[in-house]
Amino acid sequence: MPMKMRIAMWMLMLLLAAASGCAKTVRPTVQPLKGAPVVYIHPMTDTYRQARLGVLPFQVPAGMGEAQAQGVAGLFKDVLLGKRTFPVVKQLTTPAGDYAQAVELGRASNCDLVLVGSLDYAMSGGDLGGARVGVSVRLLSVKTGNTVWYLTQGMDQPMDYPDTGMVNRFVDALSMPAYRGSNGAPTVANMLARIAVDMAEVFAGARDVASR
Repeated sequence: MPMKMRIAMWMLMLLLAAASGCAKTVRPTVQPLKGAPVVYIHPMTDTYRQARLGVLPFQVPAGMGEAQAQGVAGLFKDVLLGKRTFPVVKQLTTPAGDYAQAVELGRASNCDLVLVGSLDYAMSGGDLGGARVGVSVRLLSVKTGNTVWYLTQGMDQPMDYPDTGMVNRFVDALSMPAYRGSNGAPTVANMLARIAVDMAEVFAGARDVASR
């Protein structure tokens, strides 16, 4: 299956597995604002570019479950493979309770590094925007147990409040209601894909990422 199709499949899976009770996921016209990845820990030399990487299920906020945890991990795995950040990227399906267990799971899968990720928050917003996503990712060396990469990144979508001035209200009263059509992929899934691409580029050595 082509890489773009697999990434799209994971994005659709994340949408369909969204927790009940969340706001309706709509893709408004207002574009999200993307912060650059913040790198807290990184290797001093290009030691791990040929490493075999295992991606564990992500930790997800309360109200989400295993499907979302596996879905985010699968999205990151496919992006890392598509960007050729590492020669081997495996998705590991057993959740880790702590870093020591994560290292053991990576070792059992014949990996050199294991990715422990967290979806720190995910708010889908609504018709007027307001979606927010935050992700943190830690790469652990299976040999030493040490953290060799630690990144965080967030995206926010501003609210697109309608103009409620007198002239606008008068025009609206005499006009047919405006139709706000779909403008792309579901916002939260799209944000996650863009963050995964940014982090993959940083792991590959990029010092800057695209602002959009």
